[in-house]
Amino acid sequence: MNPLEQPSLPAVTKRADVVVTICTFRKRARPPVESTPASLPIGTQDAVQAAWIERIQTLPSNAAARALYAGRGFSLAARASEIASARLYILSAGLGLVAADRKVPLYGLTVSVGHSDSIAARVRGEFDAGAWFSGLQTSPLSDRWVDAIGRGSGRILIALTRPYAQMVGESLDALGPQALARLRIFGASLASVLPPELHPALAPYDARLEAILPGTRSDFSQRALHHFVGLVVGEGQQNRDADYAAVTSALAKVAAPERPRRPRRSDAELLELIAVRLQSQLGVARILRALRDEEGIACEQSRFSRLYQIALQKREAA
Repeated sequence: MNPLEQPSLPAVTKRADVVVTICTFRKRARPPVESTPASLPIGTQDAVQAAWIERIQTLPSNAAARALYAGRGFSLAARASEIASARLYILSAGLGLVAADRKVPLYGLTVSVGHSDSIAARVRGEFDAGAWFSGLQTSPLSDRWVDAIGRGSGRILIALTRPYAQMVGESLDALGPQALARLRIFGASLASVLPPELHPALAPYDARLEAILPGTRSDFSQRALHHFVGLVVGEGQQNRDADYAAVTSALAKVAAPERPRRPRRSDAELLELIAVRLQSQLGVARILRALRDEEGIACEQSRFSRLYQIALQKREAA
């Protein structure tokens, strides 16, 4: 029997106890080289992780985690936690599961392949994102899932992208049936990277969300979570079927807008375009919007942020 169908599970959840969102590549300050994977030796995953955990414990922790991350997606998740009167946690590829008010060091690390701060590039052999996250949860800067979600009955709302779903799926799956029944997971195309036991927790959002709360692909999960909070969390006691029926009903009233087809450009081409814009403009969001609207360029926000930083460093070094 699927553990989510056991009769001993609570029939209702009263509100949201916890909101969990992913960290962002964009930080409010640029991390120094010594707080990025570039400063680590190449080795086995265990060796690299041990070196990283030792490193982050030596870095100064001067600011609350919520003050570290920038971007619309993070702001939406933070606002949703306030509306729901829920505790806010951040899934960090560099720190683990972090309470938003915890003091943390400035760092730059991602599990996404292709980024300049990708930890996978330091690991000899195949990189295991799930094992990496489990290792992070043993560090002093990280909470464990059981400590973060507590023993309440309120909803646990989690916004994920595919790389972060791969990173935390196994650890979520290991939670007991009581906790699994409280999960509401938000994101696009997550079923193929999450364990089957978590599939019932996937909120039924799709492209029609663009007609209600438009945005970019990178902030889809936080937009869905924010919409969900406004839709159902204030409605008193609801079970998951009722929650998702409300989502389905809201989406049924709108149609997905047509998205313009934009040509994709190589990193080299985008760097040239950014360099030209930097002669008269500053700001990653402003330049990305200009390139999308004025030149029809297609580029995912986190990729563009990475290229923007590279272009900025080249300009400063010139």
